[in-house]
Amino acid sequence: MAEASYKLFLIGPFRLTAPSGEIVDIKGKKSRAILAALGTGRDMARARSWIAAHLWSGRGAAQAAASYRQCILELRRALGADADLLDSGTDMVALDPARVWVDAVDEEHLTQLSDGMGETPQFLADLSIRDPEFERWVADRRTYYGRRLSPAPPPPPQTKRLHRPIVIRTRPEGAAAAQTYNAVLQDLICKSIDDTGKVRLLDEGAMPGLTRDDADRAFRVEVSSVEMPGTKGVSVNLTRSLDGTVFTTLTRLSESVDMIDLVNEAVVQSLDEIAGYEAQLPSAKIATAMCFRAMQSITDYAPTTIEAADRLISNAYEIDPQPVFLAWRAYLRTFLLGESGGGNSQAISEEMERFINLAEEREPGNSIILSLAAFIRSMWLLSSEDALDLAQRSHALNPSNPYGISYLGMVHTHLGNFEEGYRLTRRANALTVPRGAKSSIRYVAMRSAACAGRYTEAIKIGEALGRDAPHFVAPKRLMGLLYMKCGRVADAEAMVETLRQHEPDYSMEKMRDAFRASPLLHRSKLGKAG
Repeated sequence: MAEASYKLFLIGPFRLTAPSGEIVDIKGKKSRAILAALGTGRDMARARSWIAAHLWSGRGAAQAAASYRQCILELRRALGADADLLDSGTDMVALDPARVWVDAVDEEHLTQLSDGMGETPQFLADLSIRDPEFERWVADRRTYYGRRLSPAPPPPPQTKRLHRPIVIRTRPEGAAAAQTYNAVLQDLICKSIDDTGKVRLLDEGAMPGLTRDDADRAFRVEVSSVEMPGTKGVSVNLTRSLDGTVFTTLTRLSESVDMIDLVNEAVVQSLDEIAGYEAQLPSAKIATAMCFRAMQSITDYAPTTIEAADRLISNAYEIDPQPVFLAWRAYLRTFLLGESGGGNSQAISEEMERFINLAEEREPGNSIILSLAAFIRSMWLLSSEDALDLAQRSHALNPSNPYGISYLGMVHTHLGNFEEGYRLTRRANALTVPRGAKSSIRYVAMRSAACAGRYTEAIKIGEALGRDAPHFVAPKRLMGLLYMKCGRVADAEAMVETLRQHEPDYSMEKMRDAFRASPLLHRSKLGKAG
């Protein structure tokens, strides 16, 4: 923190102090809210449209602009000679990051605050503004900082020897440059497997020390260069340690290489191999295999299917309390909520949030956990800013994670970045992904395509989902809206009849009500006239 900095305190009561230490008196609540929004924005900046949408959401554009100008004038008067600290342009408004320190974005300060406090202070504890969009944003930030400042609970004690699958990394072959490249691919494959469910990662030098029991649940990952007349490529071999059987060989030539898809295809084959241990080695009680088998079993989203998978993952967690198992259980609950599966929706929602919070706290560096958390935060908890941070962190940790790519795109769509959302979700939809997740990733691609105005593509994805996952209800609701948008009234009416099998009171009017109630659809091209 620079000595000559202004200091903006947002954790607890709002306070702005000048470099002299004197408190800067800002009386207007919305003026203080603007500073809070800037202090937590990327590069301490926000779009003026964002400010208007969160502080004057119920007013017209002209009235909101006039109120905004009054707040900026008040802030500049309060700052006096340092009024240039605040830069208000045509589209953006920003603080000077070199001259303002903000407690809420200083990670070292937050860690010290967390370690040394009793009761957790609240974000903007003394600021209340009666605007539903601002209230939602503040609630989102209070939840985020409440988690950030609370100590993570210790993991359950482990008393038994765990039998985890063993993945052996062989030494990449080829020239030095090729070895480096192949090692990166191998690391991505192994990390993706380990993030999905814990395994023992060993180097090939450890192979002579494997017992017979170890070899039963071990396989090798070998990435090597391939040279053919006129071209080069990459090959991935997956080999069982017990008998040397090569159960997967994948080859990509340079003209058609998609390395991210190559990684994911190898991961899917590895997950299938591990899932098989659940039946082959039942006495070993391999929790990771139980979890993968559970996720494989989700061929539809019927409540009975989801509940059976959840029970199996719950049993796996009792054997080996991996945080990612909690994330998968939270993820399953999104389908119970979305598919109107009955039960107590409030209790299901609370369990979902509790499971994903615990998973994040116990393993914040797991790309799968972060991507599933982003999905839940954006789709169900309406915390898109928090979700964007989670999705970006997930993608940075593992750029090959298809959940991370898909749900980063979904968050961009929810934030109104429709083209970027479409690009990312379309990319994820083209990848090889585990069977239990394919329909969800396709549905996210369908939604983003619809919001970006690619109606034909969205309908094509939706119709394919209808064939491949006939019990998946959520895409059918969107299909009805798409058919109406494209003037296919008969198809929309037929979709209503299909939905009545799941919801007897469903109607065209209910379909239109869902459209009217969705701010996302109204902001997108789907909501434009014509």
